[in-house]
Amino acid sequence: MSPEPEPGPAGRTPKADSAGVPWAGRTLESHPFAGDTGEPDAALAAALRGAAGEEGRFDPAAHRAVVNAFTPARVYAPILAELGEAGEGHAGLTAEKSAEMAMVTLAAEDGRAVAPAFSGIPELAAWNGQARPVPVEARRLALAAVDEGSQLVVVDPGSPHAFLIRRPALWLLAQGRAGQWRPAWANPAVADAVAAAARAEDWIDGVSLRPGSHRVTVSGPELAVVVTPGGPVPPEGMERLRMRLAADAVIGEAVDSLAIALAPGAR
Repeated sequence: MSPEPEPGPAGRTPKADSAGVPWAGRTLESHPFAGDTGEPDAALAAALRGAAGEEGRFDPAAHRAVVNAFTPARVYAPILAELGEAGEGHAGLTAEKSAEMAMVTLAAEDGRAVAPAFSGIPELAAWNGQARPVPVEARRLALAAVDEGSQLVVVDPGSPHAFLIRRPALWLLAQGRAGQWRPAWANPAVADAVAAAARAEDWIDGVSLRPGSHRVTVSGPELAVVVTPGGPVPPEGMERLRMRLAADAVIGEAVDSLAIALAPGAR
């Protein structure tokens, strides 16, 4: 809660603050994170541990649990000082004249911007002891990330339980529809779209969907499309399939990134 204005001369309360802004009409509200201990939200911490384990790494329910627990949680955005102006100081050394606080943005393997979010202050401090923790509602952080052009949010980067919230989940989260998200490799609509694209290629005998990487929770493509050919693969067959998948609206909306591979032993 904002402090009450100090009494003026003869005990009278001034009509404006020191900047000349009137006190009249102001509403004093409690800080939404008053009393926050800085520890991770229990539900989010449990979900992150679950998805990081051997059983949860490829379990769509474990991935959904992270996104669903992240959505209502309080998280921390890291803020770092950024040199705004510098000049020559004592003995010719560069001296900082001013600095601004800036939100941190990371880079994914493919060059896309990633917004980091931390479940608690200890996790943020372990990542960068110089960063200032700013508490924020997770959905507000998602909205800010999308507004700044980030397509990804990574929760607790650098930790054993780090988790990458990819573009389709992030956009649904920002729209308040996080409960509708499914990992691409466990999304029936994606499976139908991939099957339809494969049927257009008469050399394909079947397709299957798998997580795109052994470290799908933090890196690599989200989806692997594994193709089983019914015979020799035409020279342009894989490229035609790639183009069909890229042009599909369902895949474009529900899949963050994908790789296509032939089934083991196929040629």
